[in-house]
Amino acid sequence: MRVTSKGQVTIPQHMRRRTGIHAGTEVDFAERGEEIVLRKASARRKPARRERDEFAEYLDRVTGIVDLGMTTDEFMELLRGE
Repeated sequence: MRVTSKGQVTIPQHMRRRTGIHAGTEVDFAERGEEIVLRKASARRKPARRERDEFAEYLDRVTGIVDLGMTTDEFMELLRGE
């Protein structure tokens, strides 16, 4: 299998049949080390625990780090031009 200049590949027909992938099917890509994994997208897919944990850690790091030297009400008045 060769990747085209547009980054496209053809999924072999027997694999498409077996997995129910057809024209218009949404798919997701995931990196696993040096591998790229393709799977049908789920409409109700929840972020993986690791993704949720990483995002929660990010929020913990950035919460409350901006000090504007004014209260929230003062900042809102400034934004509104009051």
